[in-house]
Amino acid sequence: MKKEYIPCPICSSEHSKVLYEPWVDVDDPVKLYGAASGIQGTQRLVTCKDCEMIYENPRFPEKVILEGYTSSMEAGHDSQYQMRVNSFYRALKPLSKVIPPKGAKVLDIGTAGGAFLEAAERFGYVAIGLEPSLFLVNEGKRRNLKIEQGTIDNHPFPKESFDMVCLWDVLEHLTDPKNSLLKIRALIKPGGILLINYPDIGTLMAKIAGKRFWWLLSVHLHYFTQETIKKICNYTGFEVFCFQKYWQILEFGYLEDMAIHYKIPLSKFLKRRTPKFIQQIPIPYYASQTTAIARLE
Repeated sequence: MKKEYIPCPICSSEHSKVLYEPWVDVDDPVKLYGAASGIQGTQRLVTCKDCEMIYENPRFPEKVILEGYTSSMEAGHDSQYQMRVNSFYRALKPLSKVIPPKGAKVLDIGTAGGAFLEAAERFGYVAIGLEPSLFLVNEGKRRNLKIEQGTIDNHPFPKESFDMVCLWDVLEHLTDPKNSLLKIRALIKPGGILLINYPDIGTLMAKIAGKRFWWLLSVHLHYFTQETIKKICNYTGFEVFCFQKYWQILEFGYLEDMAIHYKIPLSKFLKRRTPKFIQQIPIPYYASQTTAIARLE
């Protein structure tokens, strides 16, 4: 299927300017969308002239993208499960004053294998996940976590079911993020919280990296800054009142594999010469990801 042009996902403007042109030609949806790591250089990115949102345009139809996501069998991503649990738990602790208290009911959309659910339960929440990938849903259920297969457009939850809804590295994947936030709003109880973690293209790191910014991937359809996160939340009835840098913890060897995947110079050379015990060392790092906390207006 051919790619199609879309209006700005925030303000619906048809006026944009080209930011980056693609330099890699891949049209297989499974390769483009079936893995969390994605492929660099496949997208034509534009900036909206009216609200400065950055997004892929043109892109494949929604049906093609969702089929790619559903086919995901991201065992490599899930191999760092315990590292991700620890990262999420460490991220929740400093947010304790601005997110719901222990005992709250929380929904994690795009929960993958359920790492956030385990961290949230450790934090004291009643946590439920929603995930399109059947492979990852089964991995989560194998861990006795509460996960439903589906998306925000196809789920079993009634209105005002949750004290907090979380989107950890998800909003940038959604084909219609504004409409999705409107649907998410209906799931949150009055006075509830929305948590959005996203790769921030507005950081100094991102600006220095330019078109080689490591989060410019085929699986990411939209690229937010703090300002555009505020704008899309305002459009959908949320008020952002807190931003926090997101530090992850992953094994050094896994980070080396990601560097190889992203074709970072000398990464293969270094991986071959890294002893096994060093590859297994947990490494905390910040890679331009930001967590935004918003409340219902």
